[in-house]
Amino acid sequence: MIRKTLMQSFFLVAMAVVAGLAVNALRPDGLPLAGAAPSAVTLPADKTDIALKDAVVLSLSKRAVFLDARTGFEFADGHIQGAVSVPVDDFERIFPGIEKDLAGKDAVIAYCDGEHCPLSGELAGKLAARGVKNVYVLKNGWTLWNNEGLPVEKGQ
Repeated sequence: MIRKTLMQSFFLVAMAVVAGLAVNALRPDGLPLAGAAPSAVTLPADKTDIALKDAVVLSLSKRAVFLDARTGFEFADGHIQGAVSVPVDDFERIFPGIEKDLAGKDAVIAYCDGEHCPLSGELAGKLAARGVKNVYVLKNGWTLWNNEGLPVEKGQ
């Protein structure tokens, strides 16, 4: 009797899972499955700006290094999770210590704060001049990232 009840329960649960997956697959706004891999990101070779959605995918897949071009104080107040503080004025001192961490990544993403902040562009230029490949700028990076509720950290 208990075995029959367990089999019926298992069958009902299996049918509910199948029905739920089918409905989710048919909905245009269906949720991604928990184990779904991030979609591929094709980064343009002729453009240095990167869209927030592409930066997020690269961050989640650990295929990018984020470099914060703001001051150390601003960085300590809050930054993209896992980012490295590289204030433009300290570039020459900091670069030798991070150079090996930049190699082999799909993207090196410089960011600062504000739509017209020049620091990330300056940092990207210095990186490119040193031969770093796949350098991109996330314009208004800190504000965009923070406003979307994406992972952030405080402190050094």
